[in-house]
Parts: sequence; C-alpha cells; structure tokens
Amino acid sequence: MRLGRNLIVFLAAAGVQLAIGWIYDLSTGLSVCLTVGGCLALKRIRFHIHQEKEFEQEYGQVVTYLEQLLCSYRRLGHTGRAMEDCSSLFEPKSRMGGAIQRAKHVFMTGEGVEDGAILEAAFAEIEKEYDSRRMKIIHTFLCSGDRTGSDSQGSLDILLEDLEFWKSRTSVYEKRKKFIKTECSVAAGLAAVLCYVSRLLTPEELGLHISDNPIYQISTTVVLLSLWWLIALIYRKLSLKWLDSCKNKGEEEERLEKLYQTLIKEPSASGLSAHVAKRVLGRYVRQEFPYWLMIVTLYLQTESGYQALKKSMEQTGGIFRQEIQILTEKIYDSPRDLQPYLEFFGKLELSEVQTGMKILYSVSTNGYEDSRRQLDFLVAQSNRLMDRSEVFMQNNKMAGMGLLKQLPMVLSSVKLLLDLIHLLTMTMGRFQNLY
Repeated sequence: MRLGRNLIVFLAAAGVQLAIGWIYDLSTGLSVCLTVGGCLALKRIRFHIHQEKEFEQEYGQVVTYLEQLLCSYRRLGHTGRAMEDCSSLFEPKSRMGGAIQRAKHVFMTGEGVEDGAILEAAFAEIEKEYDSRRMKIIHTFLCSGDRTGSDSQGSLDILLEDLEFWKSRTSVYEKRKKFIKTECSVAAGLAAVLCYVSRLLTPEELGLHISDNPIYQISTTVVLLSLWWLIALIYRKLSLKWLDSCKNKGEEEERLEKLYQTLIKEPSASGLSAHVAKRVLGRYVRQEFPYWLMIVTLYLQTESGYQALKKSMEQTGGIFRQEIQILTEKIYDSPRDLQPYLEFFGKLELSEVQTGMKILYSVSTNGYEDSRRQLDFLVAQSNRLMDRSEVFMQNNKMAGMGLLKQLPMVLSSVKLLLDLIHLLTMTMGRFQNLY
C-alpha cells in the first residue's frame, strides 16, 4: 500500500517536472535532468518529513510516560504500581509499550540484576530506547524516593512544573520550524516564477528567442534544481530530535577537559587561548548549569545543602564534577563562607551562575523559615535559567536559517539579471543588423 502511494507521488512529481520543463522551454535532455534531480530531492524531503514525524512521536511518548509516572507515583507512592499505570497508556507492540513491558519484567523478576539495584535496572530498559536527560533525572529521584522512603512531594511538584515548561517551549519551537518550512517553500515557488520573467520580457515582434540560448537553458535548469535541493536542505536542518538528549561524550568531553585545564589550571595561558576556552566553556556551562541546579534543588527538598551538592555529583561528570568536588571541599573547610560558592566556575564570569550560587548559599546557611522562602526563589530561578538555556540551544539549532530563506530569491535574481543582460545583447545585435 505504502509502495503504491509512493509510486503515485513520484509519478505525479515527474509529470510536474516535465510540465515545468515544457513551460520554461527546456531541451529534452535538460527536462529529463530536471525531472530526475527534482524527484531525488523530493525523496529526501519526504524522508525528512517522515523522520520529523518519528521524532515528534518519540517526544510525545516520553512526555506522556513521564507525566503519568510522576502523577501515579504522587498518588500511589509506589514505583511499581506507577509503572503499571503507565503501561496501560501504550500498546504492548509500540516502542514505549515494549520498553515498559521489559522494565516491568526486570522489576518483577530481578533478571540480570547483580547489585540489587532492581529499580535502576528496570528504568534502564526504558532509557535504552529514549535518550532523554529529564527521563534520567526523574528515574533517579524516583529510585531515591523508593530507597529512602522520604517525602518527595516537593520534588514531584518541581519535576511536573519543569515538564509543563518543557512542553510549552517545545510547542513554540516547533511552530517556528513549521513557519520557516512554509516560508521557504513559498519563497522557492516565487523564485521559480521570477525565473520566467525574462521570457515575458522578450519582445516577440523582434523574433528573439532567449530560450534557444545554451546559457538560458543551463542556468534555468541549475536554478530550478537548486531550489528543490535548497528546500531539501532546509528540511534536513530542521528535522532534529525533539528530546533533551545527553551530550558531550567521548571526544567532546576530552576537548572540554583540555580547555578547562587551559583556563582553570594554567593562569599563564595566552590571551587568545584563554579567550577561546572562556567562550566555549561558557557556552557549555550555560547549558549545563540549569540542569545541575534543578538536580540540587530536588535534593534540597530532603537534604542539607552540603549533602545535596555531594549527591548531585552522582548525576554529573567531566568538568562539572570536578568543580563540584572543589566546591564541596571548600564548603567542608568553611561551611559559612560565601566565597566557595562565588568561585564556582568563577573565571568564566557568568552572571546567571553567580546569581544561582548566591541563592544556593542562602538556602544552605539560613534558618528553616528563611530557607523555605529562598528555596521557592531557587526553584523559580532554576526554571528561568532552564528556559533561557533551552531557548538558546533551539536558536543555535536554527542558526543560518535567515540566510537560507533568502537564497531562493537571490538565485532567481542572479539568473534574471543574466537573462536580461543576454536579452539586451541580443536586442542590440538585432538592431545593428537592421541598420
């Protein structure tokens, strides 16, 4: 069925391309080239559309699962029964349904678990299918809550609120992407129409046929094919994973480590190398700090400030773990001192990090009543930073779209200019022959 539908689509596309070749008066060979190239570009566009639908479905399954897991755990206070509620939302043969069934099997039987961490092993079955940082954070806290039996209502509220903000940001981001795709497709269509203007301007009474010129034939074919592949490029750049995947593995971690050593451990580094290290590490810390601050905030619901920092190390790695290790050692030596908090990635001079660490210091050192008020403020600050960080990452993913949107009209304008110059040359040559 699907093969037949694809065949119909490509036959229709081939017919449209041949019609375009006839409208622009292209030679048979170039019309065939346009048809083949256009159909290949259409194949890539359809692939990216299908890929985007898969990413959307993946994201929807994760959000639905996490929301139900948190709500059921909040109501039942038991991870196993919460997982049972989640399984009722998905078909057993679906991707998420299959992952939950495997997780339930591990949870019920303990199969393959050697260290007694049954719940962690069960959640790992789902994490294998979906690379989501929020999922890992939520699973970790549910495991901790089951293990310690502590009151986790505050943490659940924070996680549910963060999920709502994440859904809202993603919705806005996807609307922007759809608008850009539509805008670029319309621009490409208008650019194709603009390419036909040179034929409309050709004075028929002089017997001029610009389409007979090889330059017109080749330039028209190249521009029309470029418009097709430009649309395919835009769809490829905008067909990105929706999930907040874990990054900075392997070579990226090594690169960050070298830059960290350059900036933090080598005060004599040259101005240029220090500047580059500062920019790259600053970008990384801006992205990672909100996640870490949320983790610490969740631990602060049940732990002291020092213990919350220590436990947050279990969910971080690389240079962040090193900075937290340094921070906890300094706090151990001077528990009431503000300076260790201010020195957390202090050489990067990031105002949002400084503000977050000051609030964290207030929560850790004030009395209970003051700490509760400061903790509410810390939650709000964490949400603001998370919003800013993810919007920044979304903007980075869409970098260059402004230029790509302009390319269709630029290409058609250059082609029109070439055609008009050639038309002027032909007209002047005809007048010279007449007189």
